[in-house]
Amino acid sequence: MKRRRKKRIPMNRSQMMQAVHSENTKPEVMVRRSLFKAGFRYKLHRHDLPGSPDLFILKYGVAVFVNGCFWHQHGCKFTSRPKSNPEFWNEKFMNNVVRDTKTNWALSLQGYRVATVWECSIKNDFEHTMELLKTFIKSDEETIEI
Repeated sequence: MKRRRKKRIPMNRSQMMQAVHSENTKPEVMVRRSLFKAGFRYKLHRHDLPGSPDLFILKYGVAVFVNGCFWHQHGCKFTSRPKSNPEFWNEKFMNNVVRDTKTNWALSLQGYRVATVWECSIKNDFEHTMELLKTFIKSDEETIEI
């Protein structure tokens, strides 16, 4: 006797977006593990700092953001825009980009250095990305975008 498969009901856009998490994403966890293995100690998601950095390394005064290319509109091949409801998405993405800029500025004014690690750099060459990040953390540079 054959078993019938249940039909998969496709999720609508709202359900898909609700399933997206802003903390503990796969790229973020990869960066955390690599930094911890290299001896860096950090705090996660410091909500008392502007933008709640994904990682905050107090010893070096560095806030690290691991940004998804889609949500933060990096401009790489992973950046796209939904075809439905373009006005909503254009405004949402524009607000995200503006908020990122303001967050980086506010952290700089508080004397912290800011590293932005893009999802595509992690996917393309993780080892090189991590070397650049580790070098930045130990340097005196103000910001880096990898």
